Amino acid sequence: MKLIVRCIRAWMAWVLPRPRLVLGVVFVSAALSLAYTAAHLDVATDQLELISPHHPLIALSDRVDPFDDGGKRSLTVVIEAPTPDRGVSFLLTLVPRIQSETQHFEKVFYRVDPGVFKPWALLYLEREDLLALRTTLQEHAHMIQGLAQQPSVPTFLALANDEMARRMVGELFTGFLDEEATQEGSERAGEGMDLGFLIETLEGLSRYLKGNPDYISPWSSFFAQDKLALHQEGYLWEGQKRFLLVTVVPRKTHGTLTEFQDALKHLRRLIHETQASFPDIQAGVTGQEALNDDQMTTVLKDMERASWISFLCVWLLLVTFRRSFRRPLIQMVALGVGLCWTFGWATLFVGRLNMLSAVFAPLLIGLGDDFGIHWFSRYEEEERLGYKDRQSIIRRVMDSSGPGIVLAGFSTSLSFLPFVLTGFRGLMELGVIAGVGILLVLLAYLTVLPALSVFMAGDQNGSTAFREASGDGRRLLRLSSSGGRWILGGVVSLCLLSLGSAVRVGFDLNPLRLQAENAEAVVWEKRLVEHSQRSLLSCAALAGSPEEAKTKIEAFEALPTVAAVESVYSILPEDQDEKLAILRSFLTDIPLVKSASLYPFLSLPGPKDVEEIQATLKRIRFKMQEDQADQWGADAPVVEQMARVRSLAEEVIQALNASPEVLQRLGDYQARFRQDLLETLEFVRKGASASPMSLEDIPREVRDRFYQNNQYMIRIYPRESVWESGSLARFIKSLQGVDPEVVGDPVSLYVFSSAFKQACVLASFYAVVAIFLLLFFSFRSLGVALLAMAPLGVGTLWTVGVMGWVGMDFNLANSIFMPLVVAAGVEYGVIILHRWKEGGLLPGELLFSTAKGVILAALTTTVGFGTLMLSHHRGIFSLGYVSAVGSLCVLAAAIVLLPALLVTFMPSQTSFDEED
Repeated sequence: MKLIVRCIRAWMAWVLPRPRLVLGVVFVSAALSLAYTAAHLDVATDQLELISPHHPLIALSDRVDPFDDGGKRSLTVVIEAPTPDRGVSFLLTLVPRIQSETQHFEKVFYRVDPGVFKPWALLYLEREDLLALRTTLQEHAHMIQGLAQQPSVPTFLALANDEMARRMVGELFTGFLDEEATQEGSERAGEGMDLGFLIETLEGLSRYLKGNPDYISPWSSFFAQDKLALHQEGYLWEGQKRFLLVTVVPRKTHGTLTEFQDALKHLRRLIHETQASFPDIQAGVTGQEALNDDQMTTVLKDMERASWISFLCVWLLLVTFRRSFRRPLIQMVALGVGLCWTFGWATLFVGRLNMLSAVFAPLLIGLGDDFGIHWFSRYEEEERLGYKDRQSIIRRVMDSSGPGIVLAGFSTSLSFLPFVLTGFRGLMELGVIAGVGILLVLLAYLTVLPALSVFMAGDQNGSTAFREASGDGRRLLRLSSSGGRWILGGVVSLCLLSLGSAVRVGFDLNPLRLQAENAEAVVWEKRLVEHSQRSLLSCAALAGSPEEAKTKIEAFEALPTVAAVESVYSILPEDQDEKLAILRSFLTDIPLVKSASLYPFLSLPGPKDVEEIQATLKRIRFKMQEDQADQWGADAPVVEQMARVRSLAEEVIQALNASPEVLQRLGDYQARFRQDLLETLEFVRKGASASPMSLEDIPREVRDRFYQNNQYMIRIYPRESVWESGSLARFIKSLQGVDPEVVGDPVSLYVFSSAFKQACVLASFYAVVAIFLLLFFSFRSLGVALLAMAPLGVGTLWTVGVMGWVGMDFNLANSIFMPLVVAAGVEYGVIILHRWKEGGLLPGELLFSTAKGVILAALTTTVGFGTLMLSHHRGIFSLGYVSAVGSLCVLAAAIVLLPALLVTFMPSQTSFDEED
């Protein structure tokens, strides 16, 4: 303590004779600190970098970067549409807009062109689908051959009608589309009938004749129940084609909160503008980068708002307690200077903020203002003793309370500085910024308060009412030995109750539950987790040979925690030899077709064609009558289809008579219908004669995502949500049992969460040990050091008990509350014990002026922490809640427990022994 006293006196000997010079230097340096911060402070969001810049997982992740656009970060656009076709239409409108803004986006990936797989498309069908296709070709050989010779709408309708008549409709019921034939004639009557293909064709024709130019192919349905609908293939579908995904690689920008903030903002603007033309479409941006960006943006905005509100609330609270504007203003100026210096320090020596260190400003406001409160509380006490000269009062304050304030400042700093020992970079940066920041705030108080007080502190008359309320030498507490024992009994009872509640507090590692509920990236991520069969987040493993790759694939697929495994081999069709044998077997059933231009007799339809179509539709309509259905034994679903065919046939008949443009529209439809048919037949024929597909046949843009430079990349998707800590741990541990070097976002999340949890425990332990050693060497008494730590232990237990009562768990944000409570709890104990150390008090007594300073300090600390509860970020909210509750708990423990301990265990001592 003597060393601290000497240093304080030397500092005052330099400050007090030249206050104007000191203040000038202080304010200029504060302004320069802010300017430097505005120009150079950066923001970090990457989880792995928050662990350590040299973490081995970073090097492992670099190995898979070539398979992921060189490791460039990406944003994921999620499109939710009522139908797949509607989603594709929205995407094809949005993508050109994104591609046009090259200043914001580097690349857009939304589809693998299915055309490059077209020669082998039939090999991707299941064996049962190929057998069904062969049956369709065999059963409808007459219709297919007829259409190949004369591909026109009248021909199709006539052939369809002839086939229905020839098969006595019973054949239609089971064989018109793709049902396997069993027996001829009436034996087939009454079996299931599917008129879906006829309905689809008539619907398309009716829409086209009414002026809708959209043509939808019916032929894929005819041949393979839409399994050949290539217009929907190649896109990035999720949730059984409920969601359509687009991957966008953004460009970095400077001068914004985060490096991709500008690109993300423009991407969301483009989505919003596109939605104006698609009111039935919902779309948004998510993905790990969007989640990180949204989180950091929310945190920084929350911290800016919380800092200003905290600053204002603390000043109002000081004005209310002090009943003066001058002294609270002096105190807040000193606090502001300390914050400016801290920003400059953080920018110069750390260079950036992360999600953890971004909260330092409200924390410093909540903790740092205590020094000024204790300083002015002692200043007023000296005023009441009759001292008039301000410089004399300031020197007495610095001599008497200065050592306690400095000791409290160093103990508060030591609650953060041990973060450096955890090895967790995010906490290390917070520890360096907040730990040194507390010392800078302390220096600001020890400089600005004496210098400004010389000019602005006012005299005794300015705060008479407050001093009268405070009382001169009054005691807030005067406990007897029995009273002390009663209080200790009550404290023990509360501790037991808190312990019972504290055991219910767990550790929630889910980062989605920390972010703002309405954050766009969080909303869409949760929607995908809820409705998709697998997570979008995947892990990756590498193999150096085909044998190693296949071995790992089999091992990963056997794990119960794995939903799917993707590799270059999963792109190749399965069972190619067996499927090729089936395809070769029906080559003779596929007619050779000519180009549509080689059908010169197919000119624009005329009135005779219209009459022919109408006559055929009337015959089809007759076969669809209800009495015919009863005669043939059709069941209820077929009766509904027959009614739909009757209705559509009537619509087409009327449409052919309704418009003078009908011949042109019919001609356009017939041309597209013909081209579609011929291309489909040619597609099936080429597919049936295709050679086996090999790795070399895979398009490079697809192959490079799984195979490069003799390296095979394997993607593994989890069966359960990786956002839940239990399922995440099971998934990662099972994968590491196959390949310890597996990487990916789930691995990063698991490593980050585990390392952060361990770092928080270590940080709290180091802080407690460091502060205890400081107190022990400062007081030179083991008993006094333990007494100073008592409010911390009891207050912390009460705080965790409150968390259990309200159902709040520790998470990735509020876990750092412990060092904050350490700082507050030890500070209150140090101030009270240091006041006792000066003498003149009996054990069990607490001076009103001392208690007033401690209570006011606790309230301002609670306000500073409490403003964090205004945050939209739920993790920061929980940190504010726990820290505010913790501050009040350690205050109650310091005010009540310390006097009770003193009167119970040291009843004969009036003060602690003075230092030698």
